Amino acid sequence: MILSGALPADQKEYLFEQGNTFFEDQEYSHAVTAYEEILSMGYESAELYYNLGNAYYKTGEFARAILNYERALRLRPQDEDIRFNLEIARMTLVDEIPEIPELFYVKYFKELRSYFGLKTLTYLVLAVYFILIGCLILWLTLRSAALRSLFRTTAVIAGVFLVLFSVLFISKIHISNSSVEAVIMSAEVYVRSSPTGSGTDLFAVHSGLKVRIENQSSDWYEIRLPDGKEGWIERTHLEII
Repeated sequence: MILSGALPADQKEYLFEQGNTFFEDQEYSHAVTAYEEILSMGYESAELYYNLGNAYYKTGEFARAILNYERALRLRPQDEDIRFNLEIARMTLVDEIPEIPELFYVKYFKELRSYFGLKTLTYLVLAVYFILIGCLILWLTLRSAALRSLFRTTAVIAGVFLVLFSVLFISKIHISNSSVEAVIMSAEVYVRSSPTGSGTDLFAVHSGLKVRIENQSSDWYEIRLPDGKEGWIERTHLEII
């Protein structure tokens, strides 16, 4: 793996390899320190977050393992190893909260959107766009009826995929800009009815649970659970993904 950034690449390479060596030697806390030092330099990558998640999992810090797997998955959403380890880490959760049922096509669209990264969708939109333009030009300029029919059909198919990938691309940007998610870090914390210490306790959440942030007031976040429950929690109890 080649690391890049403002700081010397060899320093990051050294720390990364050192972290890997510590992990192989089962010195997991030292591996965590090495990986975290790279992050403190301002560098991030899916592989770095994945390795850090593995190290945290081995130390028994499952919430931090989940947090880093989630961060890795955002950078590399197609990676099956990240998804698998994240599911294993989620088996340690205290909270088992069912999600609100969705129509099958809405669920399928969200799964498809989460599968592609923003960079991948950008490349797909551009590639299909140029294919579409190329096919249209050939359809209009060629004299052969068979070739004109072929490129017309290809243009129609490319147009369908262009619409699909464009919708996924726009939706991905919207979600990236508007949806903020976090992981609960505290072993147990009560969610309150208002952003104050005197607010009524509504329900408890536990470490490792992923929540969506709906609003912020000073040092408090309004969170939403997968089942739709909402309430306020102090920001010290969670980490943004």
